[in-house]
Amino acid sequence: MIKVGFLVSYDFKYLYKSIPLVYDASDLIVLAVDKDRLTWSGNPLFIDPLFFEWIKEFDTLNKITIYEDTFYIAENSPAENDTRERNLLAKAMGDGGWHIQIDSDEYFNDFKNFTSFLKEKNHFLINPKTKPVEIHVQWITLFKKVQGGFLYIKDSFDAIEVATNYPKYKYMRATRHSKKIITKFVLLHQSWARDEDEIYTKITNWSHRDDSDNIAFYQFWKNINLNNYTEFKNFHENDPTKWKSLGFISENEIDSLKIDISNFQLFKLKSKKKIIQFIREKLPASLQDKIKFAFKKLTK
Repeated sequence: MIKVGFLVSYDFKYLYKSIPLVYDASDLIVLAVDKDRLTWSGNPLFIDPLFFEWIKEFDTLNKITIYEDTFYIAENSPAENDTRERNLLAKAMGDGGWHIQIDSDEYFNDFKNFTSFLKEKNHFLINPKTKPVEIHVQWITLFKKVQGGFLYIKDSFDAIEVATNYPKYKYMRATRHSKKIITKFVLLHQSWARDEDEIYTKITNWSHRDDSDNIAFYQFWKNINLNNYTEFKNFHENDPTKWKSLGFISENEIDSLKIDISNFQLFKLKSKKKIIQFIREKLPASLQDKIKFAFKKLTK
């Protein structure tokens, strides 16, 4: 069974695009909504009632369930509230099957084939507690909306966990199961490619609110444009090795989820041995042991 969960918050409008991309190949979709309409930081959030009307009209096969609960706990950090909500959502989705959690602003390319890939590994669904696995996809991040298109993170070595047979989340949607499968499927992330007001709302309410100086990075982000974007290298606010450079993609290409993935190094790697070699060559020594542990039991 293919189960998909979404967290519905201040950026609910992106679900108009992300839900249809997974609808046909899903058996169940659960939308988690804070019943008090609060963010993980305890700030009020607005969800247009018309969104729920759209869900009723769109959900012709009765696959979608709205799960409302209290997801803001004052003594928790935003990251802790995020993790807690994902575990509560997993319970609402029920035991068994493949659990997939996608954020509102993430657009799944080729979800049908991704679910086919999962079904080929249904042996992991037999007594999943004894063989938990975490499935990763390639995360392509949009960085800024500019005239005619978007700036996106280029030359990235970034995979994100989205699916598991045993949904016990330790940090946000990371289960940290020792068995990890890194796939070539693509998840396009709207991320920073929003209006300035939206970005400010995001960085003052998201899980990473306390991780770094978000306001300083926000000011840096505002100054990037089509004329200077090629000047910036290794600029991720928490881990510069993750964001090496920026590229441009036209708005039409985004609409059809087309992007040149030839620069995404992981697609060129054929084995665990070559991935470890890549890590040794490209990453600083301070990060190598940490990354190698993450890929300890990597399969193709």
